[in-house]
Amino acid sequence: MKNNLRLLIMAFLLSLAFLVAGCDNSAPVNQTAPATPEKVTEQSQQTNTASSPDRTMQLVVYHATKDAMYLVPEAYKVPVNSHPARTAIELLLAGTKNPELVSVMPSGTKVKNLTVKDHIAYVDFDDKLIKKNVGGSASETLLVGAIVNTLTEFPDIHKVQILVEGKKIETISGHMDTSEPLSRSERIIKK
Repeated sequence: MKNNLRLLIMAFLLSLAFLVAGCDNSAPVNQTAPATPEKVTEQSQQTNTASSPDRTMQLVVYHATKDAMYLVPEAYKVPVNSHPARTAIELLLAGTKNPELVSVMPSGTKVKNLTVKDHIAYVDFDDKLIKKNVGGSASETLLVGAIVNTLTEFPDIHKVQILVEGKKIETISGHMDTSEPLSRSERIIKK
C-alpha cells in the first residue's frame, strides 16, 4: 500500500512538472547577448522558431556619413530571435532611414549565410556585393568597415571573413585586401 501511494505521488508530481514545463512556450533568451552568434548556422536558422514578439533586443548597425568620411552607429530594436548576427547584417543591407546617413551596401545585395567559428564570423554575400559596387577606395573602406564593425558589436565575434558566393575574395573593388579575417576599425567611427 505504501509503495502504491509513493508511486501515485511520484506520478502526480512528474505529471505536474511536465504540465508546468509545457506551459512556458518562450525559450530563455539572453537579451543583452547577441553573444550567442556562435550558434548561428544555416541549420539553426531553419529549425529554431521565433521567440515571443513582446521580447526585443537592440542591435547596432553602421551606416556612412554623407561626406563618406565616417561610419555612424544606429541602434535598432528588433524582436528577439535565434540569429541576431544575421538580423544585424540584414538591417545593414536594408539601409538607413536617417536622412543624415547613407547606406554603403550595394543595392540588391543579399546575405546567403552567416556562421561563427572560433570568434570569426564568416558572412557570405551573393555576387551583387562586387558586381553592383560602384565606389572607390573611400566607399570600399566604409563598406568593409560597416560589415566588420556591425558584426564585431557581438562580444563573441572578434574578426570577420567576407565571402562572396561561398568563396574568399581578394578585394571588393580593388582597394582593400579582404582575403583574410578583418578586425574592427574604430578609427572610421564618428565620435
